[in-house]
Amino acid sequence: MNRPLSPRSAWVACLSAAVLSLGCQRDGVAPPAQSQSDVIGEVAIVADSEPTELQRTELLAAKDALFQQLSDKLRQAMSQGPAQAIVVCQQEASKIAMAVGEEQGVEIGRVGVRLRNPSNTGPEWAAPMIASQRDTPFFANLSNGNVAALLPIKLQPQCLMCHGPKEQIAPIIRDQLTKLYPDDEATGFQEGELRGWFWIEKPSS
Repeated sequence: MNRPLSPRSAWVACLSAAVLSLGCQRDGVAPPAQSQSDVIGEVAIVADSEPTELQRTELLAAKDALFQQLSDKLRQAMSQGPAQAIVVCQQEASKIAMAVGEEQGVEIGRVGVRLRNPSNTGPEWAAPMIASQRDTPFFANLSNGNVAALLPIKLQPQCLMCHGPKEQIAPIIRDQLTKLYPDDEATGFQEGELRGWFWIEKPSS
């Protein structure tokens, strides 16, 4: 049996999981050049080609930077209470993602298996992996000159507080989620289940 978290730690853990599921609007990218590739929408995944080890490391570093900054913001918000922290996440998560993107020289965001933010559908190139619920890391070269990664997020035990069966979510969390996300579909998950993904794009250097 897992050791129970303290109330404060549990809230931070829950909100850390919740913020991974919050959507940020994806900035537009320039139309790609034509290529003999597997075309998906306006962007092509270049067949039989993968990013270098250095490029993979840079993509992973960007994901780690986003996760760290989101977690730090949550800890600060907790001083105002858990309900307010959810509000802060809703209002600031996309801004943090944009700031990390500028710092790291990438486009970056999160997308869920089932969406909490209905506008957060992820990039076009990732659509087949999202549809098939790919649960292993994916790296690719894209025809627009970018390298890309789709990195799975698995549900941890503490994440059930925000994403588990509705009847098991505490009323204060459920009420705030209903208020902020009336079309929320990101509940009903079980421990260890695929919850969503980080997606990252970076110009090839």
